[in-house]
Amino acid sequence: MGHVLLGLLPRSKAWKEVVSLIAAGADVPQVANATITAAEKAFSYVLDDRGYTEAVWLMTQLAIAAKQTDILGHLSSAGVSLPPDATLPDMTTALMEALDRTADTSRQRSDLGELAGRALVGAVVEALTPKLHSLFPSDPDTMRAALSTLGKPKEFGEFSRGFFARLANESLQYFLSKNLNTNLGEGMRFATMNQKAQFDSALQTHTREASLIVEKFSSDWFSKHRFEEGGDISRKSSDGFAGYALKKMKDELKAGARSDAR
Repeated sequence: MGHVLLGLLPRSKAWKEVVSLIAAGADVPQVANATITAAEKAFSYVLDDRGYTEAVWLMTQLAIAAKQTDILGHLSSAGVSLPPDATLPDMTTALMEALDRTADTSRQRSDLGELAGRALVGAVVEALTPKLHSLFPSDPDTMRAALSTLGKPKEFGEFSRGFFARLANESLQYFLSKNLNTNLGEGMRFATMNQKAQFDSALQTHTREASLIVEKFSSDWFSKHRFEEGGDISRKSSDGFAGYALKKMKDELKAGARSDAR
């Protein structure tokens, strides 16, 4: 089975600009903008990446299931099989298994697909943990009650924002990690591990702030399409959403580097 690598673009002029910005001590928005510009071609096939589009579709199905009489039954039909007394670890495992089956069926795995899978699991944990109060709830209905809140447009907007914030941060870190590590040490951009950790934290904050633009769009999109499609959302609609939401996220991260944006 092949594995599609995104690559680190070490020879491109755009990537050399990223390296220069890091070494010169540029701020996070500038580095993020330059990294996305350098990686444009690597993400040009995003809508053809089954791992990414499947992760987005599963996100929509979690929200659609919330308004179904048989929540777990609907999730099972989407490929996410949960026991009646499902726990949060059961949920994360079932999601990863569903994504793995898609990768096996398509006979191709990609770095982007794996990043999207991690982003989905992280967003699910963030959305459900406050409602479960425990990794292993004793009440069999607790998971169903927690899932039922995801069907509200506002909740879906927040859920979607969590996913795209994580995906953006994971993707930027993917491209930056090698170069950031080579700038660690005395006399370098990051003299200590703590300084490197501060940069990583600032990058995470930056992607989280940029993802605000996706939140309202996701909420409105979900409400509109669920109504128009009779309470469900098709893969075609989900794929369109996946492309447009990611474009909005990329544009916002680029805009964040403007001098008048700060």
